[in-house]
Amino acid sequence: MAANVNPNPTPEANAVAIPEIGPDGLRRESPVIAYTEQKIEEEQLQLQKYIQENYSKIRDVERELANLSMEMKLTSGPKKAALEHMRKKIEISNEKIRLARQKEELARKAWEEASKAVKDEEAFKQKLCEDLNNLVQESSNAQLARLEELKRRLEALNPSRSSASVPIKS
Repeated sequence: MAANVNPNPTPEANAVAIPEIGPDGLRRESPVIAYTEQKIEEEQLQLQKYIQENYSKIRDVERELANLSMEMKLTSGPKKAALEHMRKKIEISNEKIRLARQKEELARKAWEEASKAVKDEEAFKQKLCEDLNNLVQESSNAQLARLEELKRRLEALNPSRSSASVPIKS
């Protein structure tokens, strides 16, 4: 590199004249190294900016999570109580349903027994009616037989009236 001749030497001007040595031990006067260092610095700035932005987002999310956690702690008691209340109501309802089913079963059995009793009584009544009809028929037949016997005896006592007799239908 050509030396710049400057009539007013300043410390900055002297810095240009003296080549700097970087942390890697290489001279910094090379344009490739200077460009690379500039790109690295830009990337580091971008990375720091990105980290700051994301860190602030992370802090926002942490604050939101803390608020949500506090909100859950504040509302979990009433929600738990409400859920427990609903569970108890469901259990009570289940018990009422069970009792109603038992009553229904008892009522159904009572109805079936009553229905069977009615059928049995109707069958008994029918048998009694048949027996009564048989007795009446037997009685009628016996009365008819006695009447026939009396008629024969009467005809035997008075043979002249036998032509006037009317046969009795049986």
